[in-house]
Amino acid sequence: MLSLVKGSRLAIAVLLSLCLTVTACSNPETASDGKEGTITLTVPDAKIWGEESSALQVMYDLFEAENPGIKVKQTSVEDYAPALAAGKAPDLMLMDPFVAKESYKQNYVEPLDTYYDQYGWGDGMYKWAKNAYSMDGKTIGIPWNYEGLLLVYNETLFKENGWNVPKNYKELVALTEQMKQKDLIPMSWGTSDCPGCDDWWVTSIVNSVLGPAGTKELFSGDKKWTDPAIVEAMQRFTDFWKAGNLSDKKSHSISQEDSMQLFATGRAAMRLDGTWSLASGIETDFEVGFAPFPSWKEDGEPVIPLGVGGGLVMNAKSKHKDEVAKLLTYFFHPDVMKSMAEHGIPEPKETDFSSLDLKPGIAKVLELINAAAKDGKTGYVAWSYGSPSVVSVLESDVASMYLDKMSVEKWLGELQKKKEKDQSENNLFSLSNY
Repeated sequence: MLSLVKGSRLAIAVLLSLCLTVTACSNPETASDGKEGTITLTVPDAKIWGEESSALQVMYDLFEAENPGIKVKQTSVEDYAPALAAGKAPDLMLMDPFVAKESYKQNYVEPLDTYYDQYGWGDGMYKWAKNAYSMDGKTIGIPWNYEGLLLVYNETLFKENGWNVPKNYKELVALTEQMKQKDLIPMSWGTSDCPGCDDWWVTSIVNSVLGPAGTKELFSGDKKWTDPAIVEAMQRFTDFWKAGNLSDKKSHSISQEDSMQLFATGRAAMRLDGTWSLASGIETDFEVGFAPFPSWKEDGEPVIPLGVGGGLVMNAKSKHKDEVAKLLTYFFHPDVMKSMAEHGIPEPKETDFSSLDLKPGIAKVLELINAAAKDGKTGYVAWSYGSPSVVSVLESDVASMYLDKMSVEKWLGELQKKKEKDQSENNLFSLSNY
């Protein structure tokens, strides 16, 4: 998950609006290295995204090696919001679907249909991923990766105790009782540095109780957040937290890193996490297992929520659009695709992962997702497909329920009002083509 992109999307949207109402935005300045005939493209800084985005550096290096007349200048992605408002954004940008569409509405993002046709970018690309960057009949970006939510567990501990991986809420609750009898924290969790991470729980829960079709209707149709199935499931989540199953009722006061250490040191037996965590590099002295996260129905089947973590978009004000498009062709180079897969963030194209010599854990997870997709057991992550006002709450205030600041019914009622506001403003994410 490109957290810097996702976490800043509402702020960027506000700045985009201010740009239209306050000032006329100028064209971006074109960088130059002083050599006659050399073009310089400004692009996202590969380092700011961390090790998981080393694929960007691979892409840049391949491009520069084969295109000596074009230089690549890396710039900080943290400057997107002020750069967009000032008209100085880079030629190439990384944006999540919501920000890309808001930017496109205000003529900051260039449609890429001509280049898709010219270079065959769409060949083998999953339609649901490409559709995340479709608007008004135009394709406005290249989906960066797909990501999902999974159960991560101490497989060695499970084998030693003869425990089965839980598939539903009933099995999960029974297992947590056995774990607590052994002085184990059933699940590690921490949100002091990431309140929005609670969104992962809401996403997993609604997908498992509504199924893919129902979740699609919740995000993009008339299904209400006050639906009895959701109310019952969120009450179960609140009860589950109050029972001490998540970091012993301290999840709101410890960080994600702290919670990961609880798991890595064997003090916690399980955790909810995303495919992006596969590249975290945290070492354990036990075997780590991966499975679909248990259904939040007592007798349900798991669903793996999937979504697009971000996308590559072209600045509509760029003076070198054809050169940017040429750079983007390198995103589909085998070396770049391998680098993405190695970090658990595969490009959303049909890929034979068995030929990439991936680490066993990463290969297992990608195969797990492919199998779920074939069986129709993949759903939709809220941060990719929820409406903006709803997502703003999911990324800031889920804790109000389990900390008893607001009842489950009232919290979901307020969330439904946010959805209705988005619906009246035509801001629901269209999932009709998914």
